[in-house]
Amino acid sequence: MPFLREDGAPLDELPLAQRPADGYRFELRAPIVYDDEPTGRRYRAPAAGEAPPPVGITDLASVPTPLWGLIASYGRQSAPAILHDAQSIAAAALDDREAALAQRREDDDVFHRALREQGVPILRARLMWAWVSADRERTYAGWRGWLLLAQVALGVAVVVAAIVLAVVAHPAWLLLALAPALAALWWGGLARLVIALTYPLALLGPVIIVQLLAVGVFRAVEAIVEVVAGGDVRSVVRPTLRPPDLRADGDAR
Repeated sequence: MPFLREDGAPLDELPLAQRPADGYRFELRAPIVYDDEPTGRRYRAPAAGEAPPPVGITDLASVPTPLWGLIASYGRQSAPAILHDAQSIAAAALDDREAALAQRREDDDVFHRALREQGVPILRARLMWAWVSADRERTYAGWRGWLLLAQVALGVAVVVAAIVLAVVAHPAWLLLALAPALAALWWGGLARLVIALTYPLALLGPVIIVQLLAVGVFRAVEAIVEVVAGGDVRSVVRPTLRPPDLRADGDAR
């Protein structure tokens, strides 16, 4: 089902207000609704003002600014991202970490389905789902979450090593790249997350590194110009850095 306005009409626009005018956060001016067909549940993202902040506040897709050239913070992913922000805030408000973890796992799957329904390409939707899911495990699963991320890091190293060895030694070394997938199986239902993180990071890592280097060089040049011109060097990193009054806003993504 498509995203809807609260009156049941199709969502033909996203009513957002940029607050502050030079910031990167947005207030949702009217609620939006999403009907999740597989579960039969209706999800609602409340508007700002229905409850104290951060309810109704969103940064759209929580993509680090240096990576906006790869995945934008807005677009077809905007409505799913707004809904996911609302669900993440609700999960963070739960007193029970296990309950919050279970809720987020469900919400993250809804996020992925909503992305695909909005026409977000398969790989991009999978990467966005994997990113929020990894952050969920880190936030709520305690040592298990950190162990999962450590295994992902090791798996990335193994895949990269397999590719390098296949090039410099023998193609048979590519079989080593299967090891992270086999090792992921012991995670059970989380195996797909381990795999979805490991292989894209290994294969797309060089692209991400080049993107970060390019942005880093540009930011360095910007900073030099600010210093020479007597400007404010801190303005170079906005909106990458969060204003102090928003750092504890419950954003779990």
